[in-house]
Formats: sequence, structure tokens, C-alpha cells
Amino acid sequence: MSLLGRLEDLSLTDIVQIVYLSRRTGVLEIINDDGRHTVLFRGGLVVNASSPELPDLLGFLAAAGLLTRPNADMIRRMEEQAIPAGTSLVEMNLMSKDDLGNAIRQRVLTVMTPLLQSKEGEFNFLLSDSMDALDIEYDPDDIFKDGGFAPSKIVGVPEGEKIKPLKGLEESLKIGKALLRGTAAPDATPASLNLGLGQPISPAPVPAPAPENERSDNILPFPAREEKPFTPIEELPDQLSGGQAILPVRDEQDRRDRLSSTAASGQFKVAGGLFEVETPEAVFRNVVLFERNPLVRVAARRAFTQEGAKIFQFGTLDDVRSALTDLFASNSFFVTFLEVTEDESSTRLMQQVKRKNARLPVVMIDSSADLRRRHNLLRAGADLYVTKPSPARLQPGLIEEELSLFADELVLFAGRQFEQWERLTRGLGPNAGKQFYEMATKETIDRSFSLLRQLINELSNPNDIGQVSSTILRLSAEYLDRGALFVARKEDFLGLGGFGFAGQGQDLDARVRQLKIAADQPSILADVAKSGVVHHGKMRRTPANVSLIEGLGSILPTEVVALPITHGKRAIGILYGDNAEHRAPIDSMTGLEIFLSQAGYAFGNAVFASERTRR
Repeated sequence: MSLLGRLEDLSLTDIVQIVYLSRRTGVLEIINDDGRHTVLFRGGLVVNASSPELPDLLGFLAAAGLLTRPNADMIRRMEEQAIPAGTSLVEMNLMSKDDLGNAIRQRVLTVMTPLLQSKEGEFNFLLSDSMDALDIEYDPDDIFKDGGFAPSKIVGVPEGEKIKPLKGLEESLKIGKALLRGTAAPDATPASLNLGLGQPISPAPVPAPAPENERSDNILPFPAREEKPFTPIEELPDQLSGGQAILPVRDEQDRRDRLSSTAASGQFKVAGGLFEVETPEAVFRNVVLFERNPLVRVAARRAFTQEGAKIFQFGTLDDVRSALTDLFASNSFFVTFLEVTEDESSTRLMQQVKRKNARLPVVMIDSSADLRRRHNLLRAGADLYVTKPSPARLQPGLIEEELSLFADELVLFAGRQFEQWERLTRGLGPNAGKQFYEMATKETIDRSFSLLRQLINELSNPNDIGQVSSTILRLSAEYLDRGALFVARKEDFLGLGGFGFAGQGQDLDARVRQLKIAADQPSILADVAKSGVVHHGKMRRTPANVSLIEGLGSILPTEVVALPITHGKRAIGILYGDNAEHRAPIDSMTGLEIFLSQAGYAFGNAVFASERTRR
């Protein structure tokens, strides 16, 4: 299980000590204004650390002048073959064990020292059953006598002085629970957040909330919540027969207060639709949860509803896609939590959300900590990777506490995102949502242009149509789920490559390369090449179009796009895309059109070079 917290509540020094005392293995992730930092622990010892400036060991060694760039590239290729970088360095006599050990310690100190002195940032600790040498980038047992760094080697304790002992791991964990719930006394020493590092403990008494004028600014400003006994049930119905959403009412007085407040503010409820407008905050305090375990859904609904957030939770991805479509259409801000699926469907959905608006937060929820999968998901665009309670923890006597803590983690993360939204859109007025999405569109276009120029400049052969096509397809995948690139020749449209889902485990790129659509036959490709105008919508049923869809695989779309790639006044290529995999509406193609207009020059030069070669 993973837990979240803030460095202002629990310092990195305390976290390092707690992990060391409990001899746990896992990854500590810290996110601040500088980006994402990680500290790796194995058996309580620090074994590695990374930062945005020092993302991997080889990059650090090269930057420090301890390894040449060619040798670093060679070691990276060996890493891709599952050989740890440290092992390769030592075996190839590029570094001695002592030199490598000193370099690793210097890297860890370089990353951790600023964090040890800072109170800015949020952390997420992921427990892991094991961590191999490939995850760590070297074999700690081979490099270090103790297998890593104890706190005394990291946190700057004077020589010969012992670390001041904590009050006790159990008390630290109890104080951490109170902090996580936002109910700890302001003067309580945050010796620890409950990182799940100790044995199961009995629930700790939670101090009463401080008076309003004495509360600490460090506590998330949610209303104080009243804990209720949790009774596991198979599922809580989303709605009653009348369409009214179920909201927990504490008692009769609470119900009257809620009705009175609503009446006084002039707010009203719109029933029968996806959204129920109750307060101005409800416009942006939206949460979407995909989770197949009904117990987790019930706990999440309880926690978010008590904090005044609107939660839309589903057990299928198709339902999630429908909800997202409505949220996008209303220019709403929302936080998405997606359970990791083995077929990577939830990962692709996460990327869809990020393509629409990269500023919309998405958290991936795993059943158990997998460091390699975490790495891949973060690279794919996820804002956070967390793990839910394991089945072993969901036992009588533990289930209530475990589910409540996990739900509180989700609430804590969402609350911070809501705060950031308010800061970002302050002063924008009623059009805040629209401007939020317009800002995201502009950022996406700017990022695409920057990446396009970078990739084209890095081409070893700008006249190689294969290299240019791969570049265009890579960037087009930022906008479309499935796509195919064709070069427009006099006699036909020749497939150059594709991306996306072909169905039945087939390789779409290979299928596209075998496609040839006659230029003199009616088709969507011929229409766009002739008119030079983007097509977005349905597709006529013609023999050529049928051949195109069959050539792309066994799944049928409900909406297609075809965009011309021009050089001068000539359409030299066509980018085809559709929604066959998810059948969700295709968003505006304005950004992709602008991108292709810029890519047309490079693509045209490669096409003309290819034509000269054929002659």
C-alpha cells in the first residue's frame, strides 16, 4: 500500500529514520516545484536516488566526467538487455567498485540534501516486496559492505553522534494517521505518517479539532469529518429509484442545516443528469474513479462525499469514457483515479485524458507495487502511482481501517489538485473552465512544435521517408488512438506506417505497410487529396473505403478523420485516424492540423527524394 503526505508535516529526515527502523523496501517519491524526485530503499537502507536533473546513474556519471558519453550509450544498450548499469561498469573495468560506490553516494547526497532542508513538496511512499539490481541500477550487496546507506550516512549526523531516537514507531504511526485525516493537534510533532511500516496497530485516539482561529495552515482546509463504522457490503446503489443521489446524512439536524444552507445561497439541484449543481465549488470539485472492487468504491464514495466533492465511480471503462466525454463537453475540472488493468486499457484511457488536457490530474491505482510498471506509467503521463490495500490486509479487524486510510489518501491528493485549480483560475470568473482548456490546447500545440523541430533536427537522414514518417506518426499519436500515414502517389495511396489497435493482437504498423488504395477509386483518401480539406465525421461505404478499414484490422470505427499533408499546393500525404478502439467522439483536430502544416515541408522533401530514387 502507498500513502501520501507533505514534507511540511513530516520531514525527509524522519521518513528516512522510520523506514530504516522498520527495515522496509520501497520507493519514496517527492514532488515539488522542481519536479519528481525518488529515493529507493532496500531493507531500510537508502540504495539510490534520482531527480529531474539526475534521472539515472549513467547520466550522473557522464555529467560528473566519470564516464564518457559513448561508453554511457553502450551501457544503456546493455541495460535494455536486462544487465544492470553498475554490473556492466565494473565487469568492463570502466570503474572500480570503490569508485562506483563513492559516485553513488555522491549522487544520493546531491539529490537528497536539498530535500532534507526543505519543507516544500508532497511525498508518496510505495512499499514493495522486493527490489532487484535492475531496478536499483546496480547490485548493492556487491558494491557496499552493508548493502546501502544507513541514515547516519545521509542525514548529516555529526561523526560519532547517534541519531536521536523517535518516540517509538507505534506512536509515530498513530500521529501520522491523525495528520493524514487532518485532525492532528497543530502542535503535535509529526514524527511519522503511517507508511504501513509496522505491524497492524489498534486505532489511535484522534484529538478533537482545534478551534477555527487556532488551526494550522498546514492542514488541508476540509471540514472536520466524523468517522463512522464501516460495514462491508457488496455495493452501494448509486441512485434511488427517484434519481436522487445518495448522500450520507449525519443526523436530522445536519439534514436541516444542509437544506437551509442551500436555500439561503439560492443554489438548486438538477436531477436526471450526470451533474448535480449544489454549490459553486461543485463546478470543479469533480472526481472520476474506475475501480472494480465494490468495497473500495464504497469507501471512496463515503470519503469524497463527506469532503464535499462530487464523485463519479464506475466498474467498467466504457462507463468511465462516457462520463469523461460529458466532463470534457462542460469544460469541467476533475481528478481521475484509474485502476491498472492487465490489458493496459486504463493506461490508454489515461493517455486520452492527457491528450485532451495535460493539466487534468490522473492517478493510477495498482493492486501491488511494481516498480517497473510505476516507471512506465509515470513516463506515459500519470501524475501519481499508488497501491491499494492487499487482500491480506482486507481481513476482519483491519478492513475498516485499511479502506478508510486508502480513501483518505485519494481525498488528500484530490484536495491539493482542487487548491491548485483555484489558484490557477483565480480572477478568471465564470469562463474559468473554458480558458483552462484553451490554455491546455495552446500548451499542447507549442509542445508538439518544439518536439517536431527537435526530432527533425536529430534525423540522421532528413531525406529518409521512413525516419520522417516515424516522426510524424509519433507526434500524431498525441492526438489520435489509431492512425495510418499514406503517401499520395499518382497511381495509389501507399501505406507508410501506423499506430494504435488492430484487434486480435495484430501489428497495425505492419498491416498499414501492406496497404495500397487505388487513387482513381472513390475513397476518403482520394477526396481529401483532391480537395485539400480535412474530413472529420462519417465515411461513405465504397469498395476502396471498405478495403481500407479491413486492411487496418477487424474492428470498426464510428467516426473517422483524414488530414492532408501538403507541400506547396500539392497534397503529398494523408493522415487517417479513427475511434475504432474506444468509439469515443474524436476531439477537435485544430492542433493536429497546425502540426501537420509544419511537418509538411520535411515530409515533402523526403517524398521527393524517394521519387527521385525510384526514377
